[in-house]
Amino acid sequence: MLGTFIHISFDTIPKVSIIEFLAVIVALGTVSILWRYKKSKEVMYLIYIEIFAAIWALACGLEFLADDLETKKFWSQLSYLGFSFLPLFYFLFTTAFSQKYHIITPRNLALLSVIPFVTVPLALTNEYHNLVWKNVYLNSESNMTIIEHGIWFWIFWSYSITLIFAGLYNLFRSIYEFTAYYRSQVSTLLIATLIPLVGNLMYITGLNPIPGFDWTPVLFVFTGLVITFGIVKYRMFDLVPFARNKLIDTMSDGVIVINSEGFIEDYNPAVARIFKFQSKSMVRKRFAAVFAPYAKLIEASNEKKANLIEIETIENDLKNYYQIRITPVYDRNQKFSGQLLQINEITSLKETEQKLKDEIEERGRLIDDLDSFAHTVAHDLRNSLGSVYSSSEIIEASIAEGNTETIHEFAEMIKTASQKAMQITHELLILATVSHHEIERKPLDMKQIFNGAKKQIKDLILNKNAQISVPEKWPVATGYASWVEEIWVNYLTNAIKYGGSPPKLEIRAENSASDSVRFWIKDNGNGIAPENQSKLFRKYVRLVPEKADGYGLGLSIVKRIVEKLGGSVGVESSGIKGEGALFWFELPRN
Repeated sequence: MLGTFIHISFDTIPKVSIIEFLAVIVALGTVSILWRYKKSKEVMYLIYIEIFAAIWALACGLEFLADDLETKKFWSQLSYLGFSFLPLFYFLFTTAFSQKYHIITPRNLALLSVIPFVTVPLALTNEYHNLVWKNVYLNSESNMTIIEHGIWFWIFWSYSITLIFAGLYNLFRSIYEFTAYYRSQVSTLLIATLIPLVGNLMYITGLNPIPGFDWTPVLFVFTGLVITFGIVKYRMFDLVPFARNKLIDTMSDGVIVINSEGFIEDYNPAVARIFKFQSKSMVRKRFAAVFAPYAKLIEASNEKKANLIEIETIENDLKNYYQIRITPVYDRNQKFSGQLLQINEITSLKETEQKLKDEIEERGRLIDDLDSFAHTVAHDLRNSLGSVYSSSEIIEASIAEGNTETIHEFAEMIKTASQKAMQITHELLILATVSHHEIERKPLDMKQIFNGAKKQIKDLILNKNAQISVPEKWPVATGYASWVEEIWVNYLTNAIKYGGSPPKLEIRAENSASDSVRFWIKDNGNGIAPENQSKLFRKYVRLVPEKADGYGLGLSIVKRIVEKLGGSVGVESSGIKGEGALFWFELPRN
C-alpha cells in the first residue's frame, strides 16, 4: 500500500498533502515546546490536542497523497484515531483553564470517553455496517474522496459540537469571572479555538475553497501554535488562574486590585468578610465609592504611592484593627497602571500592644506611687522607729532605777509608734498587691466581710461610740473577699473620723440597673464641699488633716481595688453641715 507513493517526487506531492505534513511538523514542534510546561494540567491537555491533531493531519496528508480509493479509505479510517479524541481534550483543556476541576472526575471522564472509543472501531470496521459513512467515491479530477456520511458520523459530530460549544461556554464565562489580566488570555484562547470550528463547518457544509479538504486538523495545529506563542512570549501560564483562585481566594488576608482609573479590578472573598459587604460583586465599581466610609484609606490610595496605614472596623460593638499595605503597580514602560492593597488583621497584635502599654503604665504608676509614698512617709517612719529606739533606751534606764511609771509611759509610746509603722507597711502592701496581682472573682458573703472589717477597727468604733445601721439582707456581688474587706475598713474609718459626734453611720446595699450591686455608707458629719469632691480618691489627699493621721492613700487604694474588680466608686454630698457624705462602690452582680 505504501509503495504507491514511496517513489513519488516532491514536485508531484499534492499541495493539500504538503499543508497537512507541515501541520504535522508544526504540531510536533509545538509539543516539544509545551513539554517543559507539562506540570500544568491545562498545558498537558493542550499537548494531547496537538498530538491528536498531528495524527489526524498525517492521515489526511497520506490520504491526499494516495491515488487509489482503497488506500484513501484506509488513511481516512486511521484519521479517526486522531480527531475522535480532539473534542474531548479541547473540552478538558477549557474546563481546567476555567478552574472547573470538580467536573473532571474519573466518572465523567469515563462517560465522555464512550463515544470516542466506540467511534474508532466503528470507523475501522465501517465496511461491515456503513454506520460512519454510507458511500465513498473518488473524484478523479481533484483526486479527493467524496463521502456520504452515515448516522454514527452525525452522532459523533453532534457529540463533538456539543463539547466544543461547552468549551467555548467555559471560556466566555471566564471573561466575567477572571480579572482583566486573565481576560486577555481568555480572549486569545477564544479567538484561537473558534478558528478550527470555522474550518470544520466549511468541511461539513461544503463551503470550502478546496472541495473535500478538511481544514480542521490544520487549524487545530494553528490554535496550539498561537497558544504556545502566548505561553512562551507572554508567559500565559506562569500565573494561571489556578494560582489566583487557590492562593488568593483562600487567604484570610484581604487583597484588592485597583486599576489606574480608580476602579476595582479584583478582590478576594476575605475583603467582603472584613468590610461586611453584601453586594455580590465590587468588580468595575469605583474604589472611592465602595470604601467611602473609610476616608483615611481613600486618601492614602489617592496618593498613588507606597503606603502603610491602619484602620478599624466595628462589629457587634467590638473593634477590629487592620493594617493595609498599598503598593503601586507599573507596566513594562514604568507607567502607573494601578494599585495592590493587602489587608492584614492586627487586632490581636493591637490588643497585645495595648496590654503591654497598660502594664507599663500600671507599673509606672506603681513606681510613682511607691516613690511618692516613700518620700511622704520616710520621715514619719524614721521618726516612729526613732521613737521606738529612744524609748527602749529610756525603758532600760528606768528598769535599772525601778521607775515603773516611766516604763509604762514609754511602753505606750512604743506601741503607738509601732502601730503607725505597721499602718504604713500595711498600706504599702495593699498598694503593691492590687497593682499587679491577678485574682479569681467569686461570690461574696458581704455580711461576713463587713463584720470582719468592723473587727479590724473595733477599738476605733468603741472609742468614738459609733452607731452603725446595717441592712438585713445583702445582695450577692462578685469580687475578692480580702480586698473588699479593705474597702469597708477604709470607708468605715473615714466615716467615723469625719462623722458627727457621736458618728451615726448608715450602711445599705442594693442592685443597680447595670448588672451591678451598689454598697454605700452615709455619715452625719459636715459633708464635703462640691469643689473638693473631685479631689477625693486621689493619692495623698487629706481634706481635714487635723482629723486624719494617715497619708491620704486610703481612698486611692479603694478606687484601685474596685476598678481591679470591674466596678466603680463615687461620693455624694451637699456640703451642708450635718447632712454628711455618702460614699459608694459598685461590684459586678453574681
